[in-house]
Amino acid sequence: MTSLPIAGRNAFVLGVERPAGRRAAVALAEAGANVAVCTLDEGTAAEFAANSTANEFWAIGRTGIALTSDGGETAVAEAIADATAELGPISIVVWHADAPLPRATLAGLRSDPAVVVLIAVDAGAETARALLTWTRELAEGGLRANAVAMSRAAVSGAGPLLRVHSSPVPGAAASVVYLASDASAAVDGAIVVAEDP
Repeated sequence: MTSLPIAGRNAFVLGVERPAGRRAAVALAEAGANVAVCTLDEGTAAEFAANSTANEFWAIGRTGIALTSDGGETAVAEAIADATAELGPISIVVWHADAPLPRATLAGLRSDPAVVVLIAVDAGAETARALLTWTRELAEGGLRANAVAMSRAAVSGAGPLLRVHSSPVPGAAASVVYLASDASAAVDGAIVVAEDP
């Protein structure tokens, strides 16, 4: 039996109530990670989505926890602290929000987390530019940060803020797992365009 690419690692996925966030969280769990999922709002539908996703982790034998936040800096930092207290050090962060937060929000993570910023299919040029700029700043600041754009159109108007990298696996969720794994340890400050079929 071959080992899973990120077996035993702990992940934090923000924006789990969005379809791509959910797919990324499940893909990480299927690849062997324990996953804390967190919402961008505290509404009932978002909370239901987080709990439903965590149930999927348990069904495949992974540890998972569901957290809610309002998407603000303080709430996200508290959710990361709660995830760390429950799972242990977080070594993978998937960010599926429309705006970056200050780097200090990521304080308390392991010193070398893999940060993957998901850029939605319907992201406008301004949103995409802000997320790509933030990804570059995180990479320049010493974090292993990369972005996954779920469509070429989502980033076409944002300008060449990151170098393009090709993932050896198709699809956004598989690209998240790839960027979180040791197979991409040398990849930093790059963007993968991973259009789902």
